[in-house]
Amino acid sequence: MLGFFGTKAASHAIGLDIGPSAIKVVQLRLEKEKIFLETYGEISTGPYAGFEPGQSTILGDEKVLEAIGDLFKAAKITTKNAGISIESSGSFISLIQVPNATDEELSRIIPLEARKYLPLPVAEVQLDFWRVPKGNGVQTATDDKRTDIVLAAVTNVVLEKYQRYATSLGLEKSTFEIEGFSALRSTSHDDKGLILLIDIGSDYTTLTLARDGVIFDMHTISKGSLMSTMQLSQALTVPVAVAEEAKRKFGYVGDSANPYLKEVIKLSSYPLFGEIARLLLMYERKYNQVIDGIIIGGGGARTPGLLETFHESVQTKTRIASPFDQVEVPEFLKEMITNVGPSYTVACGLALKKLLSS
Repeated sequence: MLGFFGTKAASHAIGLDIGPSAIKVVQLRLEKEKIFLETYGEISTGPYAGFEPGQSTILGDEKVLEAIGDLFKAAKITTKNAGISIESSGSFISLIQVPNATDEELSRIIPLEARKYLPLPVAEVQLDFWRVPKGNGVQTATDDKRTDIVLAAVTNVVLEKYQRYATSLGLEKSTFEIEGFSALRSTSHDDKGLILLIDIGSDYTTLTLARDGVIFDMHTISKGSLMSTMQLSQALTVPVAVAEEAKRKFGYVGDSANPYLKEVIKLSSYPLFGEIARLLLMYERKYNQVIDGIIIGGGGARTPGLLETFHESVQTKTRIASPFDQVEVPEFLKEMITNVGPSYTVACGLALKKLLSS
C-alpha cells in the first residue's frame, strides 16, 4: 500500500478528525499490550466563521489551524504522533476486476485500469489498491483469468491540504487515512460477515461496505444530521444552537411539552434513511449477498430514539457504534464515553492504527 495508508506503531498517538461542523481528537496510550484513553475533545467550527455552534463552515487554513490549536490546548494533547482523517468526499473506493497478475505487474496495470473508473485524471490523485482475499465471499470475477481488486484514490488537492495542517501544527510522522477505514477499525473489529458501516456526519453520510475487515465499497450521501437541526430551527423559530441541543436531548423520542419536535425530526430524516435503504438493496443485488448487520456512528448516531426510527425504513439488524470498546477507559468517564462515543469513531480508529500497526 502507498504512503497515505501506512504507519508505524508507537506508545502514544492521537487521531484527528476534521469535519465541517466540528473537529475531534482522541489521544491513546499503548502500555503492556493494553490501550488506554488519555484524553479526548471536540470543538465546533461554526464560531470561527461567525456562526453558531453546530453549523457547518468552510474555513481557510488559518482558521482551521486556530481551531485545532484551541482544541489541543483544551484537551491537553501531549503527543505529536498523529493520524489525520481524509474526508470521503475527497476520496474514491470501488471493487474492480483486472487480469491475473503478480504484485509487480499490478503496480503497472492499476494506473491504466483506474482511468476507466476514476472521475478525475490519474495524475490528480494518489492511488492505492489491494486484492480481495480468496474465499471472502464478495468476488465478482467470472473466471480464473481475472481477479478482484479494491481501488482507492485520494485527490492531490485534499492530501496536500492535510499535509499543510500537519506541518503547521508540528505533528510528527503524520499519516492520513480515508475516514471510512478509521471508523471501521474502531467499531467492527469482531464482526463477521457482510457489514455496512453508516457514519452520519453533519453535512454528509458515509456508507462503508466490508466483509471480515476488508473494505470493498464506499458511498457518500450529501445528507446529514444538520438537516434535522436546521428544520427544527425553522419550524420552532429558535437559534440553531438551541435546535441542536433539543435534537440531542429529545431526538426521535420527543418532548411531551412539544410533540411537534419529534415529528419534525422524523420527517427531516426520512430522505436520508430512504436513500440508505435504497443503497442497501443495491449493494445486496450487486454482490449477491445479504448484509448481515449495520453499525451507525458519527454525531448523528447520538440522537435519542434513532434506531427505532431507522428501522421504519431499514429492517436489517442494527446497532450504535461503540468505538472505545478496545480501549481502557477511566471509571469516572465510562458513562460519558458511552454517550459521546459514536462521534469519535473516526478519531479513535486513527489513533488505534498509529498504536497497533507495524
